[in-house]
Amino acid sequence: MIKDVLAWCFWTLNLSIVFVGCNYTEEQTKRLLLNDPDVLGARLTAMDNKISQLQTELSEEKTKNANLRQTITNIDSYAAGSSYYHTQTKSYFGGPANTLCLPADPEISNATYTSTDSLLYGSEYEHNYFAANSDDEDMPCVVCRMRHAATTLMIPGRKTCYSGWNIEYTGLLASGYQGYSPSTYLCVDSQPEYVPSGQEDKNGHLFYVVGYKCGSLPCPPYHDNRIAYCVVCSK
Repeated sequence: MIKDVLAWCFWTLNLSIVFVGCNYTEEQTKRLLLNDPDVLGARLTAMDNKISQLQTELSEEKTKNANLRQTITNIDSYAAGSSYYHTQTKSYFGGPANTLCLPADPEISNATYTSTDSLLYGSEYEHNYFAANSDDEDMPCVVCRMRHAATTLMIPGRKTCYSGWNIEYTGLLASGYQGYSPSTYLCVDSQPEYVPSGQEDKNGHLFYVVGYKCGSLPCPPYHDNRIAYCVVCSK
């Protein structure tokens, strides 16, 4: 009986040693696999491929950035137009209605104007609808040439483009006040910029937000006295 017990214990001990030995061999095999030249080579190849992919993406982003810079033909310019109000001719409001984008580096003539000629005034945002603290800020402008599109379209009353068109920017529809001089409708970017040091209330060519008026304009789909969105689309 004692011999049987000892034999069983010895057999169990040997079996445990075998199991431990097998585990040790398996762990050693794992370490060998991790340090295997083929495994390291495969990992290095994968890293090289990833780096190559990132370099390609970076190059593409640089190209896009360069193209965007090239699309800007006229930068750091000033939006300008006729005065919102003619104090000497209160019975009528004349002059041009369109807004111009004046360059920051004009070439000035030697000739002078008379009081009967047309004058250009800088543009200002009126009220804070365009952005916080935008009231009385002077308006800059930019003229762009896009390489990725042949057609651009400003859509009043929407902030998204229709299918097949790309959004260039979205914002609020703006124009002069209805009781002042004639003006045009413009789409002011939802993130407007300002002319440096242009916070003074000097008026000139003014821009207000535009609202809907029900009656001849069907409501719905429009809504009385709501400020109008706008979006500039391209394709």
